[in-house]
Amino acid sequence: MSDSTMQLLEHSHATTTPPIHPARVCRVTVMAILAIAASTALRAESNFPPDAPLSADVCMTCHGGYGQGSEVVGGPKLAGMEPWYLKRQLQGFRSGFRGVEKDYIPAFEMRATAAILSDAEIDAVVADIGQWADVPVMQTVNGDAAAGAGLYAACAACHGANAEGNETLGAPALANRSDWYLVRQLERFASGQRGAHADDTAGQQMRAMAATLPDAASQYNVVAYINTLGKTE
Repeated sequence: MSDSTMQLLEHSHATTTPPIHPARVCRVTVMAILAIAASTALRAESNFPPDAPLSADVCMTCHGGYGQGSEVVGGPKLAGMEPWYLKRQLQGFRSGFRGVEKDYIPAFEMRATAAILSDAEIDAVVADIGQWADVPVMQTVNGDAAAGAGLYAACAACHGANAEGNETLGAPALANRSDWYLVRQLERFASGQRGAHADDTAGQQMRAMAATLPDAASQYNVVAYINTLGKTE
């Protein structure tokens, strides 16, 4: 992360001091200890070089040193993500229509992180991430891609035939994203954990679409099919 972005974040932490409930202090302290341990483990395991674009002290624990994501701690891949979509999600976490469910720790942590960011700080973070090189993802989802192809037909209306995304429709690319995260979000949309907030218009649309997938197998199948898209020979 660039020096200018780090300075913005440090300034935000220094000047923003909202009242914190003692119970939350305890919860945050425990999460911080776990984050430090996870960061040390990830650093040792992956040997991130000094030029890794994502600061190990800020976001690496969840999103990886190259923005490749980490299923272990629930941080999706950020490298290659559309800046307009990333900005919308950070604004959503900050405004509170994302990350409201306290039992889903990754989103709850992101809400706490984004809550202290100003518009300028969000723009700086998004600009930094927009400069990173895209990285390939490891496919982890097993499903019936052939069955998923038929299910994806409805998704293609917004996300594109090749899952390339459509900014005009507010639909992000799905190809070459963290497949485990796609399944997790489909589960959350289907259960109503995500997309229920009145201000989350795009989420409401996704919630309705996710409800058309009849079961967990269908969710895995459609993501297995998405894994076949966007590939170059």
